[in-house]
Amino acid sequence: MVGAGKDASNEGRVGGPAGQAAESLFPVRFLGFGFYWAWLFLAGVTPSPLIGAPLCFANAPFEMVELSVRALVLVVVLIASRQLASVAGQRGLLVLGVAASAAAAPLALGLGGAEAASASAVAAAIGEVCMFLLWLCFFGYMKVGETFVLLVGSYAIGSVLFLLTAALGFNAMAAASVLFPALSGTAFVLSQRLMKARTGEELFVEEPVSGDGARETGGGVLPAAAVAASRHGAAGGAESPVRQKVRIGVALALYSFSFSLSCGIALFSGEGVIGAFTVEPAAMIVLGVICAAFFKFDRQPDRPYKLYRAVAPLIGAGFLLMAVSPLPDEVGGFCVALGYVLFELLVLNDCCNIVKANDASLLRVMAAARLAITLGMFLGWLAAFAAASLAGAAESVSSLVALGLFAALVSVSLVFTERDMTSFAAVADDRALSEGALEGPTREEAFAAFAEQQGLSRREAEVASYLLAGRTTSFAAEKLFIAESTVRAHVHSIYRKCGVHSRMELMDAFDECWMEGVDT
Repeated sequence: MVGAGKDASNEGRVGGPAGQAAESLFPVRFLGFGFYWAWLFLAGVTPSPLIGAPLCFANAPFEMVELSVRALVLVVVLIASRQLASVAGQRGLLVLGVAASAAAAPLALGLGGAEAASASAVAAAIGEVCMFLLWLCFFGYMKVGETFVLLVGSYAIGSVLFLLTAALGFNAMAAASVLFPALSGTAFVLSQRLMKARTGEELFVEEPVSGDGARETGGGVLPAAAVAASRHGAAGGAESPVRQKVRIGVALALYSFSFSLSCGIALFSGEGVIGAFTVEPAAMIVLGVICAAFFKFDRQPDRPYKLYRAVAPLIGAGFLLMAVSPLPDEVGGFCVALGYVLFELLVLNDCCNIVKANDASLLRVMAAARLAITLGMFLGWLAAFAAASLAGAAESVSSLVALGLFAALVSVSLVFTERDMTSFAAVADDRALSEGALEGPTREEAFAAFAEQQGLSRREAEVASYLLAGRTTSFAAEKLFIAESTVRAHVHSIYRKCGVHSRMELMDAFDECWMEGVDT
């Protein structure tokens, strides 16, 4: 399995070497994956301000060829995932990803013609798969909530870099199309070395299953009970992890299909390609702002499941704007892109949680998720191109809008329902508890801190320990060799100092103190 090393989840803690690693790594990781997205908008998708929308062999659109090759490469990765989920495999993907990405734009610009465009599409597809999987596998074993933050932040940063580069003109974009992959690869290597220097672990290793019922993960050794609890949460009490992954894949394909339809509508019936290639980057930037506000004001920002409910309304509103609004189709496309990108990031984040809950291969799961996205996009573009060719751009808008709405409706009502969101929340909760148990204070350490914080005397602390263990006052008196009346006096003093009125409230106060220690 591709993992982040068994101490990787400790990087999110404040203080200590692991916390210092997190502070050192976070900007590098944001920028590294951001460079990838900026390159993708320049040379990996069309229409782009750099390469336009070239035609490949047999007059096939660039996007169709790129998506076809991308799907084939992802199938190869799935077949060879065991070999690639290693340090050597990671290095091979990195070299291939950087080289192919850097070659994509020069091939399209330097030679010209259908053959060059085809070669550019193949290189872009290979580079896209390699770099995307590397960064997603790197992010996948971060702490709960960190993966989503990294994804949203890097998408937004990449979009800003793309728009700034596009504003500088053709020469800047041509240079950036080669430079950005190199910077992304360098950031990946630097992130890897920083983490290894702090933790002593390789980021990408084959993770063994221990013989005592526990398994080693990117966040450490999870007890068998925690793994079983996570599996129960992932299954929602009934559904198997395999069925859930299938549902996730179908939902990704359907929403990707809708998104591609909206892109086709904006491209074929809009006033030019400028709006078409700025819609998704603009949506990513707005999403970054929205999520930043969510993380600031929500009480549980590492469980962003409330945001799932915004996906279907955004996509539905976008298609309705395309159908009935006098505004340019790019406005509706922006809403669809915002909803789709939000769903994609949430699902990729949850895939990382499911992987840790079910002892799966993160590389294989990410490749499968990307394959579902790719197939959905391919079918969406195919439908858009076919409609534009057969019926004309303007005449095909209503039928494409109806098709996109239908796909989104099927996904939200039949495939990806509220139950799935609840089960994802359960998986995240289990993972948070497991990570907290691994990196937080022990019960004994937490109790010592609690007693000191509340100002308990040595004898009061001894009595409180029996109360928290569920023991009676007579049991505590017998063990401490004191009168039961003395124990009751200590209990009264403990309640007063802790500001509680019952044993249950005392337990709640201790648990709160313990969780604060885990969080910090």
